[in-house]
Amino acid sequence: MCGIAGYVHLDGRPLVAEVDAPILAAMGGALHHRGPDDSRTMLWENVGFVFKRLSIVDIEGGAQPLETPDGQVCAMVNGEIYNHREIRRDLAARHALRTHSDCEVVPYLYLDRDLGLCDPLNGMFAMALLDRRKRRILLARDRMGVKPLFYCVADGGRVLVFASELKGLFAHPAVPRVFDWHSALSDSLGSDAQPRERASGFLGIERVPAAGIVDVDLGRRAVNIRRYWALPPRGEPVAGKPAAWYVDGYRALLEDSVRMRLMSDVRYGMFLSGGIDSSMLAAIAARAGPFPTFTVLSRSTIGSGDAGSAREVASALGLPNHQVLFDESAIDIGPDRWRRVLWACEMHSVTAEQLFKFYLHAYAKERYPDLKVMLLGQGSDEFSGGYTSLLLGRQPGTGADEWTAVGTRLHSMEAARDAASAGFVDLYVDLFGSGLLSREFAARAAGGTRTGTTWDRYVGFFRQNLDYHLWHEDRTSSAHSIENRVPFLDYRLLEFLAQVPASLHPELFVDKRILRAAAHGQLPGSLAARPKGAFFYGKEEAHAFRMMYGILQSNGGELIEQALAGSASTDGPLEADGLRSYAADVGRDPSGRQVTGLLWLVNMGLLADMAVRGGPAISSAERLPVAEAQLCGTGRPIEIERIAGSPSTDSPEKRARAAVVSEPGDGEVVALAPGTVVVRSRFGDAGAGASGVYIVRNEKMEAVKSPGWAKFLLQVDGQKTLRQIVDGGRLNRSQLRRHVRAGIAEGIVEILTGRR
Repeated sequence: MCGIAGYVHLDGRPLVAEVDAPILAAMGGALHHRGPDDSRTMLWENVGFVFKRLSIVDIEGGAQPLETPDGQVCAMVNGEIYNHREIRRDLAARHALRTHSDCEVVPYLYLDRDLGLCDPLNGMFAMALLDRRKRRILLARDRMGVKPLFYCVADGGRVLVFASELKGLFAHPAVPRVFDWHSALSDSLGSDAQPRERASGFLGIERVPAAGIVDVDLGRRAVNIRRYWALPPRGEPVAGKPAAWYVDGYRALLEDSVRMRLMSDVRYGMFLSGGIDSSMLAAIAARAGPFPTFTVLSRSTIGSGDAGSAREVASALGLPNHQVLFDESAIDIGPDRWRRVLWACEMHSVTAEQLFKFYLHAYAKERYPDLKVMLLGQGSDEFSGGYTSLLLGRQPGTGADEWTAVGTRLHSMEAARDAASAGFVDLYVDLFGSGLLSREFAARAAGGTRTGTTWDRYVGFFRQNLDYHLWHEDRTSSAHSIENRVPFLDYRLLEFLAQVPASLHPELFVDKRILRAAAHGQLPGSLAARPKGAFFYGKEEAHAFRMMYGILQSNGGELIEQALAGSASTDGPLEADGLRSYAADVGRDPSGRQVTGLLWLVNMGLLADMAVRGGPAISSAERLPVAEAQLCGTGRPIEIERIAGSPSTDSPEKRARAAVVSEPGDGEVVALAPGTVVVRSRFGDAGAGASGVYIVRNEKMEAVKSPGWAKFLLQVDGQKTLRQIVDGGRLNRSQLRRHVRAGIAEGIVEILTGRR
């Protein structure tokens, strides 16, 4: 991962080093986090490039921009070309490549293939290429748009500016910084089955399309956009091939995709959620040797079983698993930290998920300073049927009727969208959605037709959702100079899925059954069968919502007031009294579910303001608000997932025992009650007071405020007597006895009678 930026004077004006070199330096400086290892600038006639490098492959020889020996072609590439060795072998017959950089193949492919240069590439990339002889600039992105690239034709058409991130564009004085309120307020995050990407969020700024090439003719000052790839149409099914044949083919391609994405001369790691996607990737990648994995430990991931599942997967594969503690009720996130997260992400629709991932990357970088690559399970759900439970509103069962129900649901949503787009009144919009009125009529009225299988509709519907995740995953990692890689989005894998016969879709695409079948023998059966769970939504989601509401209200509603200022300065729609009243109403909802709508409105105003005034530093040397946790109290590894669904420890029998053991003797052995785990933040945690200790039981996590009680709990292992604990910890015996009695009554600890 790197940062690229530059501009061209379309009117032919030559660049002047004294004027333009500082502008390029400022654009590169805005992208420093993407490439802190090296910086290079190139000025030629009316074109300027700046490259910020994160050194991952060919650390010594991979500096960019890359040029052909005759100087005709100059190229900058952000990303990785995973099949570069294979391409090199073909190019070697005609060209003398000089480095081992994976990206060096790009200028030579252009010499051989012109606009077909991207066709052989298997990778994730955003590139800028200058052909000096033809006086031409190309801007291009990979097939799925994993790597970002924005551009803007500004100054009355006299200059074209491009950069990996919006903040790089904003460093050029000609680029407008006007927040696009209309696109933000109409952003539906995937309610349209027509495949599309999100808007840039700012007026006058465009995105180079995924699988797209922006072709700039410097002589004619013409800008054309071309597409070089799309999912192929479904061909004739392979005769006589059963579902198992497609499962085997899928597994083989996924294994090869993971192997290719381990290409690195530096340390790599993985975000391990405990779900089937990241667990399968971990199982495949572990064959090449151990690497660190990272997991969010919070009320939500404990309650869902994700944290315990991640720990079990890592243990089974022999991988280190760093569980990073997020106590949503006490985490120290104020306005400044939220501004950093928002400015890093550059889009308004961010919430607790992006905050968690931002600081999970931050922790990974702090723990392993040489870590530069992170594998993610992103992209599986959108192509393999991972969202069928979301569409159906329940966990799907088995059988063709489940896939039929998915198709019916998607068709209904499409028809309602078409009817609304055609201007029909709400009453009839609902009737089109229900199928009472012809859905095909609604499609024609909206100016189009709906064709394709349920899988085609499904993939189209979630395309914008995928783009949303790729956008924020790129930013939350790059803010800490880490490159994300997504094996599930290898284009060969996607083309393979597109060719699965429609007759096999019910068997393979409900609840990602093709992946679950491929995981057979790779993971324990219970893990392969785990149902999909949301990252922080669920029974404990209110904690995360309240955390975000607390951020908005902190310092007297500082962020809300800044958002109002941003709206006022950009002719936005936020009304001061109305927004403040809305914020107060949201705070009275105990579920917290209205917080997201409020947060996104505030984020819009904040981005509008920061784009004009400048954003905060993306990273900081201050102490992280999160820390790694370790599980204590048994003398053996604790499986967190056993907490979920445990019977209540506050039973009548427990209360009766507490009444009997009113004064525990010094020789009594003390243990944690069943279903109780003690979590210790290794480096301390302000959220848990001075102790950094939490009690987890019955899917709840609560901070231990008393240092003496915390010190006692950390020594309870079911082996030591009360005397040994008191003496070993140098604890006050009388105070501790009161703690023990209260702990027994509350079902936190118990006395193992007969043990001394």
